[in-house]
Amino acid sequence: MAAYNLTNADIYKGNWLMVFLNDKPIAMATSHALSLSTTTTEVSTKDHGDTPSVNVQSISWEITTENLYTVDGFNDLWTAMKTMQPVTVKFAPASNYSHTGQTGIVGVQGAQNWSPGTAIASGQAVISSLSVNAPSGDNATLSATFTGQGSLDQMSGPQGTQG
Repeated sequence: MAAYNLTNADIYKGNWLMVFLNDKPIAMATSHALSLSTTTTEVSTKDHGDTPSVNVQSISWEITTENLYTVDGFNDLWTAMKTMQPVTVKFAPASNYSHTGQTGIVGVQGAQNWSPGTAIASGQAVISSLSVNAPSGDNATLSATFTGQGSLDQMSGPQGTQG
């Protein structure tokens, strides 16, 4: 195992990572998750005794997003879902967003102009779930699940402190 010389600059804040649908950020995101899993089969023989082994059969992935509800955000996802075709989804920081206000586009005012930086992960996926929650007296939210179709391309992602 390689030795790491990590600093605080190598640690990502959750608000730095976003989900992009066809290189467009999904509006008003509050949380994203990338999940990878394997399908395995048990291998058990007389030689294994009480400790069977497993074989990996396949690797699957999905990305979920939680957002405040906006008409445009919902319509973008619903339109993509209705095509029943894969979309390009990227889990990445915005390349032109500034968290400090020093450079780039700050906050939600410029969100429609954000573009993905070097992706942590990227792939083709179908929207397998889209839901809206409208609790009484609270903000309406929407949730979407992107189920990977094919491999998930792992990329290096940006290095160092995010601006």
